[in-house]
Amino acid sequence: MTDDRKISPQYDRDGKPYWSSITSNPNDSFAICTIDPDRVIPVIFVPGVMGSNLICTQGKGKGIKWLLNDAGSMLPWLGRGAEMRRECLDPAVMQVFQGGKVSSRTPLNNKLLKDRGWGEVGYMSYGEYLADLYLALNDFHCGGWNYSPRKMLVGKNLNAEKGEASLKEDEVALSYRYAFPVYACGYNWLDDNASSAKLLKNRIQKAISEQKKLGHKCEKVIVVTHSMGGLVARYCSEVLGMRDQILGVVHGVMPAIGAAAVYRRMKAGTENGGKGQGAKKRVEGAVASEILGGNGLEMTSVLSQSPGPLQLLPTPEYGNNWLKIEVNEDRYSFPKSGDPYREIYTVRGKWWSLCEDHLIDPSGIKNDTVAKDRNWERFKTVIQIVKDFHTSISKQYHSNTHAFYGSSEEHLSFGNVTWHGESAWGEELLSGKRKGDVLNARALDPTEIGETRTVATPVSGGWKTGKHQAYKFANQDEPGDGTVPHRSGYAPYSNAKTLMRVSTEHEPAYRDCQPAQQFTLRAIVQITQAIKQTALAYPE
Repeated sequence: MTDDRKISPQYDRDGKPYWSSITSNPNDSFAICTIDPDRVIPVIFVPGVMGSNLICTQGKGKGIKWLLNDAGSMLPWLGRGAEMRRECLDPAVMQVFQGGKVSSRTPLNNKLLKDRGWGEVGYMSYGEYLADLYLALNDFHCGGWNYSPRKMLVGKNLNAEKGEASLKEDEVALSYRYAFPVYACGYNWLDDNASSAKLLKNRIQKAISEQKKLGHKCEKVIVVTHSMGGLVARYCSEVLGMRDQILGVVHGVMPAIGAAAVYRRMKAGTENGGKGQGAKKRVEGAVASEILGGNGLEMTSVLSQSPGPLQLLPTPEYGNNWLKIEVNEDRYSFPKSGDPYREIYTVRGKWWSLCEDHLIDPSGIKNDTVAKDRNWERFKTVIQIVKDFHTSISKQYHSNTHAFYGSSEEHLSFGNVTWHGESAWGEELLSGKRKGDVLNARALDPTEIGETRTVATPVSGGWKTGKHQAYKFANQDEPGDGTVPHRSGYAPYSNAKTLMRVSTEHEPAYRDCQPAQQFTLRAIVQITQAIKQTALAYPE
């Protein structure tokens, strides 16, 4: 009886496999070199907003990085003021930085992983998940069939809302006849997502070409997205004409029709995700908030020049009346006619405007009317870019789309953004409770850049012609993932083959949520079945 020695491949700097064996005393054993399939379907991961590593290429901030290796690599942004943020976080001077940290848990070397884009995306959010995905999709040489993450999904019900279908053994078996090299595609998330989609198009073409040069048969890719990356992928597939080179798409926690939280963050900064939790979580949340932009000045100075993040604003599909102003018995809401660009985003000079023009440029031009007008016109151009992008992807999805979204009472999101108002003590009595002109109230304190705005509200008739009121943001009001509300996560329902609701926070959806991970792996196997209609199908 002879023993077999199974030798798994290693990979050189170009991704070519080789096998090594140590010479030992002669015996009757055989060395068996296991070979990867030569038919290949690259999987390309597209991160969310702020999830790509960037570097400033010119100006005062030249060389400064937005680097997501770990919490420590982001600490330099703590306390970095609005003026420096506007200087550095400008889409015109930022570009993708490819030198981020990558996982050490795959058989692939660092150079190859970085060539495949892993160093472009934030390790702290995605690094180890990319390794998990690679190992789950390329486990030809480990553990055996019974230890396969794909095999463990055979017959398992994940309780998807739409298209629930447990994997069959023959479906998993087919997936094992293909290799799935995992790529990533970072992008300048400050820039127009239409430009980012061109980077994804190039990455798809490069992945296919690269695999062919390695001697593999390769025609199509599978795209996996997180958050805003889903919008990038939709534009790439449906507007740039890449649908035929994409076998299918898996979207995770995508703000399909926008998120009202973007309005709130532009006005008041990033909310503390640790509120209502233990002391450690509150501190961590406060630090993260300050790093990302802790107030309206820091956020407005950056977002007013950056179409990418503003393309996460609610689209007309989001619906009317999501911005609310409530004081006593008075109720106001916008948009009313399905045009948030005209009714909210480009309204100038109101205390409730999306963009307060005195916060656009923090460099001291407050009394320079010409400069303020110029900045406002630039902002309006950005909003036009936002509108054009929204229009181009409206209801546009790849025909083989699968999606999961977060929706839970544990992770409330801003479905609506509500300003709650109160009058100063005695004001209602002095003004005779006469109705005030809330929408045209005058902001009293230009230094208010948080959750509160204090205004002087005109009232008509009588001897008291005005009253002071303070407006403050209400808390999140809709189940979601803490960022994307249910309505937006659920929006792909009619365009998706499968859709699953999970309980997860937004940022760590791939890193920490096992149901989301299982759904994604299953969706990739399901998408792979479409290969039978292509030239890469095996003969019957």
